[in-house]
Amino acid sequence: MHKRILLCVFLLLAGAAPSCTNLDEEVFDTLTTDIYYQDKNSVIAALVRPYEHGHWVGWDGDRWILQELTADHFVWTQKGKHGYDGGDWIRLHGHNWNADDDHIYRSWVGPFQGIGQCNVFLQDFKGLDYSKLDLTDADKAQHLAELRTLRAWFYLFLIDFFRSIPIVEDNVTLKPQSTPQEVFAFIEKELKESLPGLPLNGRAGRWDQGGAASLLVRLYMNAEKWTGTARFTDAAQIAQEIIDGKYGNYSIDPDYKGPFRSGIKGYRSPENIMEFPHAKNIYEFGWMYNAMMHYQTRYALDNDWGGWNGIHLTPSRDLTGSLYNHKLGMPYEKYADGDKRKQPFHTTGTGGEYEGFFLIGQLYEFNKDQKFGYDSTKMVNGTEEWNSKPLRFVDQVGRFSEGAAGLTKGSHVNTGEENSGVRMLKFPWLPLSENLFHFNSATEIRLAEIYYSLAECKYRNGDKAAAAKLLDAVRKRNFEPSAWPAQSYEANLTKLTDDEFVDELGREFLGERHRRTDLVRWNRFGEEWWDKPKDPKDLSFFPIPNRALNANPLLKPNDQ
Repeated sequence: MHKRILLCVFLLLAGAAPSCTNLDEEVFDTLTTDIYYQDKNSVIAALVRPYEHGHWVGWDGDRWILQELTADHFVWTQKGKHGYDGGDWIRLHGHNWNADDDHIYRSWVGPFQGIGQCNVFLQDFKGLDYSKLDLTDADKAQHLAELRTLRAWFYLFLIDFFRSIPIVEDNVTLKPQSTPQEVFAFIEKELKESLPGLPLNGRAGRWDQGGAASLLVRLYMNAEKWTGTARFTDAAQIAQEIIDGKYGNYSIDPDYKGPFRSGIKGYRSPENIMEFPHAKNIYEFGWMYNAMMHYQTRYALDNDWGGWNGIHLTPSRDLTGSLYNHKLGMPYEKYADGDKRKQPFHTTGTGGEYEGFFLIGQLYEFNKDQKFGYDSTKMVNGTEEWNSKPLRFVDQVGRFSEGAAGLTKGSHVNTGEENSGVRMLKFPWLPLSENLFHFNSATEIRLAEIYYSLAECKYRNGDKAAAAKLLDAVRKRNFEPSAWPAQSYEANLTKLTDDEFVDELGREFLGERHRRTDLVRWNRFGEEWWDKPKDPKDLSFFPIPNRALNANPLLKPNDQ
């Protein structure tokens, strides 16, 4: 479908192709609009195609990598002979990238491909007579609004990553870049104009009014860093309207796990404003599992996947076991000991019940007899440095397997080994034997984000008490009632400082593709953390890739 057009989209945006500006030639492998759109199903199939690409952009690799592996919570360490990968992870962690970096280039191309798909279908849908396809004018208005909202979401990646970018609406004309202020205004206009045409509480995985309004909150929260003009007042207004139910009915899930087990056995969390659904063998949540899980983890979690043993939390402890003294990083130990999220991940019953967000300590085999939990008599062994020895994940990075000589190499991105680092299981990978593996959604926007955004606006405006109340409305679910009074910000208002707010954002949104943006907004992105010194200059956005500059002579470097 639209093969020629979509090829030109990619080439125009990523690698110069003058011939693609001529779309008049006869192409025999292309379905024209009047042939393809024969019924309602064909329209819906076209509509959801860029959503599939959207999941890939947000949750399958490079965009997640730029958001998280350049920040203080995650790292992909070299583990012996594995994971050096041309020094990619060392450069990203140390903020030593350049305009030839593949991850940066793919983070330019990916959103623009999605924008190109949206442009194609927007043009198609505008010319369709919906009444001939068992659809209404209201359906048409909604579909156009969804595509414009999805396109705005793609643009949010680009303004965040690069600031000055082309605004592309026709897939044909080679465009120069617009200023960040112009890009911001375009995104704002698209969202505001689309919002009324969207439904309230729409289908899972599709943009609705709550989702579009939430994107406005994201836009306004970061306006000062993106354009130089603060818009926190606007962010607060929209956030309050979302909480009040103006754009749909949402509520904080009483279960701390609820937003991340959405999709399991038909459960839909009332907290999730936008999520990308998954299903085994249809659309799987595979990249994050592979990137984070050890090759042997399948024996503990009951599945048949191998994993790449790459990404883990940055270490909280040095080679002696003492806590580091950096303000940033140390994500695992930033959780209080009584925090339910901090406990090791373990299934607690059949049917998808589980607790905890992390794999830490000794790994045991899945208990096949009771069909949940672990068999404490069967330890999982390593295969590399700890070959045939118990595999025990530690909140440290170092060559412990080499003894004293190995520890002289220090704790760095290139001195990991197979058991280095705490592994995140916030998005649960549940037993394959129960047909639950890969059925959880990727949570794109939660009501918790709106609560935290409003809290931040009030905190910045000097209303710390109101901010504390909003944060506590979410945080309370993470603690047993007996432990809560000591953790409440309302009850301990002096605890809520700038540094604490940044830490709390990290705890709540760990691994949800927020961290780099949050650190930039709070002027923390250039600070030091584990194995990373203070940045010598502002690196809060990425250079426009050289391949993009070579493809489009109208583009100019963005001074990075």
